[in-house]
Amino acid sequence: MAQSFNKEKTQKIISLVLEKIKTEVDLQTLYEYQRLFKKETSLFNRSKVAAYLLMLCDQGKPLRVTDYKRPPSPAQRQPLTDKESTRLFFSVGRSRRVFPREILGIINSKTAIPRENIGTIRILDNYSFVQVHNSVADKIIEALNGMNFRGRPLTVNYAKSNKDVELSDDGSVENTAASEQDEYDSKKEDDI
Repeated sequence: MAQSFNKEKTQKIISLVLEKIKTEVDLQTLYEYQRLFKKETSLFNRSKVAAYLLMLCDQGKPLRVTDYKRPPSPAQRQPLTDKESTRLFFSVGRSRRVFPREILGIINSKTAIPRENIGTIRILDNYSFVQVHNSVADKIIEALNGMNFRGRPLTVNYAKSNKDVELSDDGSVENTAASEQDEYDSKKEDDI
C-alpha cells in the first residue's frame, strides 16, 4: 500500500540539500561520491535510487547497509547452458560507452524478465552479445528492437552462429548461407 507524503516538506528538503551543496559541501568529495554513484547505478535506476534516499530522509528511516548482500555483477554471471539459451545481437558496444549493467538496465526497463534468464554479456567495440534463456528471447527482441537508445535506433535480433558468418576478402563479415545461395543461383544460371 502506497504511503502518502507531505509534498511541501519534501520540496523544502530538496531546496535545503541544494543550498547545502552550494554553501557547505566540499565539491571534490561530492564529485567522488557522484562518480561512484554513476559507476554503481545504471542510468535507468539513478533517479529511483535518489528518490528512495530522499524518501528515507523524509521518513527519518536509516538505511542499514550491513544487511545488504551485493548480487553478482554482470561480469560474474554464470553462463546459461547451450541447450537452454540463445545469443542475442545488440547494435551497441564499447564505442558508444555501453557496459553490461546498461544492457541489463535496458532489458529491465522494457521487460519484466528475471535476471536468472540472462547469462553472460559480451561487449565488443561496435556491438554486444547477450546470452538469454530461450523462453524470453523473442520477448526481449520484440520489446527492444527499434527502440531509441542514446539518440539512435537499437537493433536487437538473434546472433548468427559462427558457422553462418565468415570474413570476406576485404575483411568484412558476410553471411555464408547467403553467399552459398548466391553461388547456387549463379551455377543454376550457368546451367540454363
